[in-house]
Amino acid sequence: MPGIRDSSVLPSFTKVYPCRPALSNRIFIPKSYTYGDTALPLYLDVHGGGFALTNPMVDDKFCSTLSNNHNILVVSLDYPKSPAHRFPLAVQALTDIVNAVLEDDTLPIDRTKVAIGGFSAGGNLAFGVCQDKTLQGKIGGIVSFYAAVNFAKSGEKQATVPEGAGAVLPQDQLTMFSWAYVEEGQDLTDPVLSPAYAPRETLPSKLYIIGCELDLLCRESEILAERLANEGAGERRGSDILWEKNGVKWEKVLGEDHGMFNRTPPGGMQADFSTSFRSATFIRGR
Repeated sequence: MPGIRDSSVLPSFTKVYPCRPALSNRIFIPKSYTYGDTALPLYLDVHGGGFALTNPMVDDKFCSTLSNNHNILVVSLDYPKSPAHRFPLAVQALTDIVNAVLEDDTLPIDRTKVAIGGFSAGGNLAFGVCQDKTLQGKIGGIVSFYAAVNFAKSGEKQATVPEGAGAVLPQDQLTMFSWAYVEEGQDLTDPVLSPAYAPRETLPSKLYIIGCELDLLCRESEILAERLANEGAGERRGSDILWEKNGVKWEKVLGEDHGMFNRTPPGGMQADFSTSFRSATFIRGR
């Protein structure tokens, strides 16, 4: 997709795991790292694309920046796409690959600092993967960028978005992606599909949930953050757009629409590194 991939940014190498031989994953090791040094925090990246489009290459710039600027090992994961592979096949494939990565002794992983995250559909899939029984206790944090988290949402929630929202990802496209990913008759409140219904105890202890003010998906992520943050006796610290409570951090990026980290300036990752820096700090301090 011209304009998205930056061919000057490449991973250290790519790797295919036998459990999912059709899927190639991109490994980013900091350029300053020397093998034999201290093990690195691990961030598992899941790309977006409505569960149907693109591949891990679209996140190369973000993954490379995160790895080299913040000394983090980043593995950018692939998964089978809809409509040929509908829910829960992508979650199952990613779960297999994440287990394989964590068991890979050739990678310098600090297994006490493992986080997973993703953009849009990738954020949704990250939440789904973390709920698998084989990964309970192994992943300590999620970083979710403008994810779809509630397939059962009502029109009432959509009415809370500001005027002008949805220009990048309008409602008709959301409906199309949902149709392609979710089989008819599927329980839309399944917490693996809709993290809005996930019990707090099935998720990692640290959650960083990021939404964009002009994105139709923003409010559902904010509602999720508020629900999870209210489970506990902690005190909320911060402002209305950037706060933290009980291991949950919420950030609303004002004036931005869906996909801000995958666009070139104005807007996008190069125009505002503050959120990516905070996500790196979150991962390293997990």
